Amino acid sequence: MDNPKQTALMKCLTTAKEAGAPRDQTDRFITSGYIPLPWQWEFHAAARMADDANGPVDIGVGGARGPGKSHAVLAQASFDDCQRIPGLKGLFLRQTGVAAKESFDDLIEKVIKGRIVYERTTNVLKFPNSSRIVLGGFKTASDIDKYIGIEYDFIIVEELNQLTGDKYLKLRGSLRTSKPDWRPRMYTSFNPGGIGHDHVKSRYILPFREGTETETRFIGSTYRSNPYLNKEYIQFLESLIGDLGKAWREGEWDIFAGQFFKTFRWDLHVISRYYPDIEKGFLLGSMDWGRVDNFAFYIHHVFPVSFNGQTFYRIVTFIEVYGNDKYPDAWAKIIEGRLEGYSIKLSNLNDIMSDNQIFSPSATDMGTTIADLFYKYDSNYNGLLKTASKNRVAGWENMQQWLSMAPDGKPYWQITESCVNLIRTLPIAIHDENKVEDIDDSGEDDALDSVRYGFSELRWIDAKIESASRGGEETEANSSIIEDAEIFNEEE
Repeated sequence: MDNPKQTALMKCLTTAKEAGAPRDQTDRFITSGYIPLPWQWEFHAAARMADDANGPVDIGVGGARGPGKSHAVLAQASFDDCQRIPGLKGLFLRQTGVAAKESFDDLIEKVIKGRIVYERTTNVLKFPNSSRIVLGGFKTASDIDKYIGIEYDFIIVEELNQLTGDKYLKLRGSLRTSKPDWRPRMYTSFNPGGIGHDHVKSRYILPFREGTETETRFIGSTYRSNPYLNKEYIQFLESLIGDLGKAWREGEWDIFAGQFFKTFRWDLHVISRYYPDIEKGFLLGSMDWGRVDNFAFYIHHVFPVSFNGQTFYRIVTFIEVYGNDKYPDAWAKIIEGRLEGYSIKLSNLNDIMSDNQIFSPSATDMGTTIADLFYKYDSNYNGLLKTASKNRVAGWENMQQWLSMAPDGKPYWQITESCVNLIRTLPIAIHDENKVEDIDDSGEDDALDSVRYGFSELRWIDAKIESASRGGEETEANSSIIEDAEIFNEEE
């Protein structure tokens, strides 16, 4: 009869070999008493691929809660990387509401205590060969700044989805080494949601789905991948319903807990190239000014649709101008070119709704207003640029309503696929933790603000359905939706 321990060992060695883990790494783990789970072997093998000149240098794990992500990343750094390369300096960051030392106590005790020789002084793990891991905690994204600019041979970030893409890029800028036998690398763990959802999905999840991974690798896992998870936590995860359950249990990246515009669906709201009939309805512009921050400009076609004896309004957002580091004359020239592509003139627009900062001289460093600079490029802007409502909560609710389904089975509001930044940021907006009716503005919300300004002139409740007797008269309908907007624009 086979020895159970020997059978388990052989199974472990087979799993390691199938995952592609090298023999010395496997020996080092087993000698330390660390037996990785099958999905963890895949991560460890990917970590060793970073040694190769063309291998990945940014390896992400998880996607759901409970598989043992923290265990895996600390084991890789402690048992393998820091043991085989003398003098390594790594950074391990995790989100915590307490001191970093307290946050790491349980993890260090579970993973490495009694398995290898190390010394812990405050927030540093030191190994006999002079390799070390700096243990850092962050409560908010701004706490990351104190680690940026310092040289690290490797960086581990837990809950990467709680950091903006900008903070992530700055951390990557701290990855550099003088060691000839080592390639700097990053190990990350994450779940769906959070202010970093978009950049995590773009960097790790989409390349994994599309089979286009180069410098990144994504190793997915769920709580079902961890047989050591306590039954109470399993019961808790399985009791969750709705989007939160999908995110925490399954690692669902297309719908996640905290998502603000939950009704947005690519297959419903996004359409192909669109050429408006400017004789039908009217054209409306919206603008969110930014030079260092993003500038976001959109053109929306608003027109009545007749269906089964009734008429209602539909909006199609079909032109996007987006970016930063340009002055008004440069943006005005780009806008002019986009309009020409649709045989539209600036004078064809009804209004361009914007934040009131464009009318303030303090918004520029040239002693004049942003609006004045647009006027200088084209005098038509003088009659078009208008101040939009500042009522954020009402504005978001209005956009939610326009995303709903119209009587003809299509959404009231549709967006062309050329508006890439609006389509990208609309589904990843999350609720503000302190004011759930508002959007968390720490993320990229420039496109959303621009649309909110434009839609402040288009109350969905006034345009939802008109009787057939009124719907055929476009002039009357247009007048109604614009005049009623004055009520919406009142301040809270």
